[in-house]
Amino acid sequence: MEMEMETANEGEEERDWTCLPPEMLILIAKCLREISDFVGFRIVCHAWRSSTSIADFPMEFPWILDGPCNQPFHPGDPNSRFYSLLFNKTYTITAPTSLDKKTLSGPCSHGYMPTLLQGSFGFRPISLLNPLTNHEIPVPAYPYVYDCHWIGPRQNQIGEYVIVWYGQSHYHNPNPILFFCHPGQNNWHRLNLGSDYRDCRHFYLKGMLFSVQRGTGVTKVTSITDSATLAYVVPPVEGYSAEGSRQYIVEDSLGDILRISRKYCSFPFNIRLDVYRLHVLNKNDSSPCWVKVSSIGNQAIFIDMDNAFVLRADELSDIKKNSIYLLMQIFLGLHSPPCYRADRIDIETGASEYLPCPLEKPKSWFLPNLHHL
Repeated sequence: MEMEMETANEGEEERDWTCLPPEMLILIAKCLREISDFVGFRIVCHAWRSSTSIADFPMEFPWILDGPCNQPFHPGDPNSRFYSLLFNKTYTITAPTSLDKKTLSGPCSHGYMPTLLQGSFGFRPISLLNPLTNHEIPVPAYPYVYDCHWIGPRQNQIGEYVIVWYGQSHYHNPNPILFFCHPGQNNWHRLNLGSDYRDCRHFYLKGMLFSVQRGTGVTKVTSITDSATLAYVVPPVEGYSAEGSRQYIVEDSLGDILRISRKYCSFPFNIRLDVYRLHVLNKNDSSPCWVKVSSIGNQAIFIDMDNAFVLRADELSDIKKNSIYLLMQIFLGLHSPPCYRADRIDIETGASEYLPCPLEKPKSWFLPNLHHL
């Protein structure tokens, strides 16, 4: 950040801005709403940096990340492009990647993105990268699996951080395999899943794998440590249809489990979103159920192509409560490229508000974070 030095009347010395009292510097830092301004503020000089901490910067409204999700950037393009809805600004950040190392454009978690190394058998993960701080977390050597997906914890999920990857061992064995580890560990833990886990969408929450079958809508809950089946949850009764719908499972700020069902009602942009809460009668009840809700209180859900997470409006005043912020990929036909759209939907009324975004492929939410895992 370039600072202009204030010049006093002739004969007076220039003011030394590095001597501002620490309590004044803290007040100034708390007035900076953009994370880029806060970073620039802290690199002016040692006094300004030592008087503030990254903990002084409040949570910022999620950015939108550009680029093809779950695919590496094109060779020679190490840039990550983000858009801030709140400030209507686009940021381009160059990651410290070598020519043989590519950064995924999603999904993101806690401000980190997985990086891949290209080899003879495709891509394999080698680290997690925070593009704002350039901090990397190495991950253990990863066994090759076919059709690999990262389903690790969502953006702000509370609790122990676990890296989760999911895939298939080879074409002849279509049963999925789940690998997980904690940052700093030297190996992956392997969990072989049976045939009833095929054709499912998987979500990791609280040490459990929530697997939603696409055809039936049944949710199977499995412990990732011993593969024990904890529960079968039948599809919601009210307003639910598995046909043509896409499911998301998240944990809200109160620790409750929510399920969001997204379905296109008519072409091209009319969609239906239903929210359900997992209801358990008591600790010994083996038959939990989904109950439809019209309000999630002082919260908002952020959904993109593959992920979902919940933020509280009292943590971030710019968020409109009881809303869903949705990034959509819409297919216009077999011979037409997909288009992308961002909307905010009121959960109670179903009213939709279009959110303008200049990115070519706005497909992932990114929660800016200066903290290190």
